[in-house]
This record gives sequence, structure tokens and C-alpha cells, in this order.
Amino acid sequence: MAERVHMSGIGKRFGETVALAGVDFTAARGEIHGLLGENGAGKTTLMNVLSGLYRADRGQIAIDGVAAAISAPSDALRHGIGMVHQHVELIPTFSALENVLLGREGGRLWLRPERHREDIEALAARFGLALDLDVEVRRLAVGVQQKVEILRSLYRGVGILILDEPTTMLTPQEVDTLFGTLRAMADQGLTVVFITHKIREILANCDRVTVMRGGLQVATLARAEMDEGRLIELMIGERLQSSSPIAQASSGDVVLDVRDLAVQGERGRPVLADCTFRVGAGEVVGVAGVAGNGQRELADALAGALRPAGGRILLGGRDVTAASVRTRIAAGLVVIPEDRIADGLLPGLSVAENLVLGLHPFAFGGGLSFDRGRARALAREAIAEYAIRARSEDAMAVELSGGNIQKVLVARAMAQARAVGGRLLVATNPTRGLDVRATEFVRRRCLAFAEAGGGVLLFSEDLDELRQLCHRIVVMFRGAIVADFRRERFDPYAIGRLMAGAANPAAP
Repeated sequence: MAERVHMSGIGKRFGETVALAGVDFTAARGEIHGLLGENGAGKTTLMNVLSGLYRADRGQIAIDGVAAAISAPSDALRHGIGMVHQHVELIPTFSALENVLLGREGGRLWLRPERHREDIEALAARFGLALDLDVEVRRLAVGVQQKVEILRSLYRGVGILILDEPTTMLTPQEVDTLFGTLRAMADQGLTVVFITHKIREILANCDRVTVMRGGLQVATLARAEMDEGRLIELMIGERLQSSSPIAQASSGDVVLDVRDLAVQGERGRPVLADCTFRVGAGEVVGVAGVAGNGQRELADALAGALRPAGGRILLGGRDVTAASVRTRIAAGLVVIPEDRIADGLLPGLSVAENLVLGLHPFAFGGGLSFDRGRARALAREAIAEYAIRARSEDAMAVELSGGNIQKVLVARAMAQARAVGGRLLVATNPTRGLDVRATEFVRRRCLAFAEAGGGVLLFSEDLDELRQLCHRIVVMFRGAIVADFRRERFDPYAIGRLMAGAANPAAP
């Protein structure tokens, strides 16, 4: 394959932080090239340099063998380079056609969409991107919005397309469609660079992969040279023991019984309606659904942050529907919140103070006074047990990386479980944005909670994670539980159809 992209000795610093330390990267015409690495490895930064969002401090770039000076996105476009970011960057009230055209003719007032419709439809058909161009983007599913982003790049004439974590919010069917489109593009001579942390997607779809670690390129492998163990070892510098198979769920008591739960959102609009399911002792139950279908509201209602408009929540047989947060914690509720910063901790407090937030009334003998010495001692134990990278227990939480913040939240949840006799762990996207080691660590703690007899309700946008860890998966669509799958019946495509709103033909 002919070399299309050649990046040599690319360096980039942000203050004292070295993001790229002399990286070499090549991608060929007609290939899907994976870019793999832990958080902070530099993979997105490298592609931001290629797409003109960042200017390299040093190094050279050549496109089709010709030196290319890229210091802005407009420079990248002139060289046929486009990038689709993790979160879509479309105007929701504009039609798909208008979004494709924006940037070609100026503002909306100057757009003459009909002049371009035929060309865009032909381009969409060529690459399997057919969609209704007249629908407002806000009415399109996430996977279809992504098609609009790709179509916009192609209509600008790009020959090198970069996608940053494009499958994060897609159903299995949408993932298959996306990779079918990318393969069609590569077969017609385009170069696709695919940034991801999902090794299975690399193995299934990429012709080559470049692995980065610590701002350096550590290896580039052809498809025949790839396997999961080797890719993980290259990413983190050591072999990693994967999660052991989950234990059989105990046939113990029901720890969570949710009956016909309803929650109203803005303007009285229902965001949860007739939501009914159970979690048993020793069981991990996953909640699958496309983001925005009521998962956050369900987690908040269980935690006591939202007041239900109807229905009941029973925790260990006790009705806690209208109970305070403290009462729920005392009844055995443990929460790992979705938003680490907004809901998980107070950045201006120390690690020790954050580790005992919500815990001190139960772990300090129920007194009103705050025992700072005991809090610091508990924090030192947690730092050691959970390998939290902090200069000391007195370090400010704002100094920690995202992965270490997540470890603080998990450590606090488990300490709380020990203090109150944890019955139910509600964890919302607990591994999102974490590197391989931190992800494995958090997963093991969730499984250990269940193996100790508690119930786990795991919200995750990663269907592979749910299939790996859960005894059952319930599917949410438009605020309701629409299906309940036992482990032996896990079918990603059946689950994906329900996530997308298909009718459930039969109980699995």
C-alpha cells in the first residue's frame, strides 16, 4: 500500500507536560489504521496535530510524499484531512443537508441546498451513508448524526478521515454499519485513522494498528501480528490478568425492587414511566440503553437526588421511595456517581476529606464532630489499598487525574459499604474514560461487592462491558424497562435492536 501520511519526530508540550515526545506515524492509502493507547498516551493529541487543531512544537508532516505545513484546520482541509470528533459537532436545528453544506458556502443565509442535493445523495449512496437529508439533526439517532459528520467531511473532499472514539454511543448494529462504511471508504482508496481504546474493534476491523504509550509510538503491527494480550502489553508495558469469570449469582433475597417508577422532567414531561425491575443478592444487573433514555434519572431517583412522581423503590424490603439520602445510605445503598467532578467530590478539599464525605456519620461512631486524624488514617489505608496516586492524603482532589479520582470514589463506596453493611451498589459508567489497568481494577471491585452478597446495578454505555460482567441485562428505552435478558441469552444484536426502539417480540 502506498504511504499517504508520514509524521516524523512530532513533539508537543502543554506547559511542563510532554504530550508527544518525538512520535513517528505513517498511514497508507486504502487502509483502516487503528491508533491505540491508554488515556494520556498522546493518540488524540497526535491526530489533533494532523488535523490542524494543535500546532506541533517540532517535527515534519508529509502528505503523499510532499511536505505539508499544517497549523490550522483550514490547512488540513487543503491537504484533504478531516476529523470526526467523539461528540458530534452539528447544529441541531439545521437539517442534515444544511449541516453537510455548512463551511462550503458561508452562513445559512447564503446556503442554496438544492444546488448540492444530487451530488450529496450520490456521495451518500457511494459509501453506504444514505439518510433523510431534510430531517433536523436533533431528531436523528446518534448513529445517523455520525453519518452526517462523515458525509460532511467527504463532501469537503477529504482523502484522509480521522475518527476519535466513534463507537462510544452506538448500538451493535450501528457499529457494524459504521465499519461497513469505513471499509467501503478504504476500498475506494481513502485513508481512515481510527482512534479507540476497544481492542476487539481493532482486531476485527483494522488493517494495521499503531500503539502509543507515554507520548511515544511503541509499535506498529499488521493484522496478522495482532492479538489481545500483545496489544494490552504494548499499551501498558506489562501483561495484565483479565477479570475472572463472574460467579454464579446467589439465590438470595431481592435487594432492590423497583415498581412502576415514574419521574417527571422539565415542564412535566415524563422521563421515567412504569419502570419495573429487580436486583437480587449476589447479582450484577446491567442497564443498557442509548444515552438519554432515562438512565441518569433512574440512577438519581434511586440515590434520592430526584423525587419520583409515582411508583415505589424498595431497598432490602424497606420502602425508601420518599426517604432521605442519609436514610438510604443507612439502609445499605452505595453509589458511584456518573459525573466524578460535579457529583463525586469537592475539588477544593483534600483526598482525605473527600474519602469520608457521606461516610463520617457512619464510620465515626455517629458523633457530630469530625475526627480529622481518623479521616487521614482511613485515607492512607485507601491510598495504599487502591493504589491512588496522590502525594499524600492531604493533597487537594483537584490535583488528581481522572483515573485516580475514580479510585477515590470507588474506595469511598467500598468503605461506606463496610460501615453500613452495603446491600446495593449503583454504579453509573464507572469505567468511562479509564485506562486498561484502572478499568480492570474498578470492575474487580464491583464483582467483589456482588460476591460478598450485595446486589450491583451497573449502568454502562459499553455493551461489551455489560456482557462481560453481568448476570442479567435490562434494556431502557424512553424511560421504561423494555426487556430483561439472562446471561445465557445475551445477544448483542437483540439488545441493540431494543436499545434503538424495536418492539420486543418475546420475553428472552
